[in-house]
Amino acid sequence: MGTVGDGFDAYRTAVAPPVFDDRTRDACIVVPGIMGSVLEDTATGARLWGADLTMLTNPLTGKGFLSTLHADPEERDADADTARRRPLTRIRAAALLATPWWLPVFEGLDPYTDLGKTLQKVTLHPDAVAPFPYDWRLAVAYNGALLARKARAHLTAWRKAVAARPGWRAAGEERPRLVFAAHSMGGLVVRAALEQDPELAADIRAVITIGTPFLGSAKAVLTLNLLHAEAKPSWLLRHVHELAVTLPGVHDLLPGYRCLDRGLDIDRLTPADVARFGGDEHLAARSLGEYARHREHGFTLPGHRAIVGEAQTTVQTLDEENRFGHPVAVGRHHAFRINPDHELVRDPDTGIPARHNTYGDGTVHQQSAQVGTQAIHYVFGQHGTLPRHDEVLRQVRRIALECDTSLGAHLGSRNGPGLSIPHLGGTAGQPLVLQVTGRDTPAGVSLAVNSATTGRPGPPLRLRRSADDPDQTLSARFIPDTPDLYRVVLDTGSDAPITQLVLVSPTHA
Repeated sequence: MGTVGDGFDAYRTAVAPPVFDDRTRDACIVVPGIMGSVLEDTATGARLWGADLTMLTNPLTGKGFLSTLHADPEERDADADTARRRPLTRIRAAALLATPWWLPVFEGLDPYTDLGKTLQKVTLHPDAVAPFPYDWRLAVAYNGALLARKARAHLTAWRKAVAARPGWRAAGEERPRLVFAAHSMGGLVVRAALEQDPELAADIRAVITIGTPFLGSAKAVLTLNLLHAEAKPSWLLRHVHELAVTLPGVHDLLPGYRCLDRGLDIDRLTPADVARFGGDEHLAARSLGEYARHREHGFTLPGHRAIVGEAQTTVQTLDEENRFGHPVAVGRHHAFRINPDHELVRDPDTGIPARHNTYGDGTVHQQSAQVGTQAIHYVFGQHGTLPRHDEVLRQVRRIALECDTSLGAHLGSRNGPGLSIPHLGGTAGQPLVLQVTGRDTPAGVSLAVNSATTGRPGPPLRLRRSADDPDQTLSARFIPDTPDLYRVVLDTGSDAPITQLVLVSPTHA
């Protein structure tokens, strides 16, 4: 009598059983962050954002481009109802960002090409992955309504495609669902979409947020306060401020937590505070009102997995100073603890609020990026370059395949490597000070600079430690000889390299 193994060997010889690649049947949507969509003039097809760096380096052309992007009154008032009734058409979002980009304060932003390709490699077909470019100038609520419509249409089309292919049906029995991979403000857009269409939640398997500022970012205030930044090129800072003050999207990133340091107390921003710092009081009131609503009612994203950048020097709170009669917002690298009764944790002897450096990804501090989830994975990386960070892409792949993600196994730590560069950029011929944190010695640490547009390597950099620096920060001086968008790469040999982009403008700008 033959054994079961013998029978299977005979069957295998006659009919080879199918072996499927490790792929997901689900549909995926990539949602970029602020600045992450290429914008075009609908009437002319002219690229207004994300295509030509001369708009950021050449005052003659840049002023015109940036002025075109100002939100008009109709765009400022656009909300979810506007998107459902009659979407705006003056400017269209044409594609996800495909080249490196940069803006003062918000700093560098890498393209989303690698994130899309990572998901395409683990789906049944590239058509399962849909980008969602959106007009990031406009309100999160407006774009959330558009995303809800896009998500339903994409999932419906993908389910029909899977049902029509016998081989795809055999790859699994579950009905395809949705996986969102959202960077930065994109996570807020996903949340808005699900709030406006609650029934969509049943069709979602996972929402992956990458550096999403659920509590906002103090850098939004610094952007609105750029008129008083003592840096060059002054024309770019001035025109970015004039643009930002008109944009609902920038105001939707205002910090909703207690961030204004008054010394003995820490206040939340008010619309009047935002206006005093250079923002729009009406747009601020709408944004801060949404934060109040979320504090009262809360909202949990289905299948939420948060990828959070850590160990990078990050502005977490703000001081207010008066310079030459102007209120100036000054970023501080510390936050404050709140007890279960929603009161500030204070020093028992002095009563002074206890200050703690929680770090973050250089733009979003850790507490803001990890709201509403216990499934967290921490990476050493800068905010704008997270979408192409090797460890982020690995986690996105694992989550998309529903493997054991081990999220939360790595507890956040300030002791990892960090990179800090001037967030307002620099000018050709003037030294840029590049800092490395979390390392006591330059041994085994390398810092390099190359052109993000041509790949041309910059001069070798030498890391030094300042003898009078209590934090033992390593630093190097880089003197760019030509205007360009540069990529700074920190490699410690033991972690994935940390990168950041910095724009160097002409000396005459």
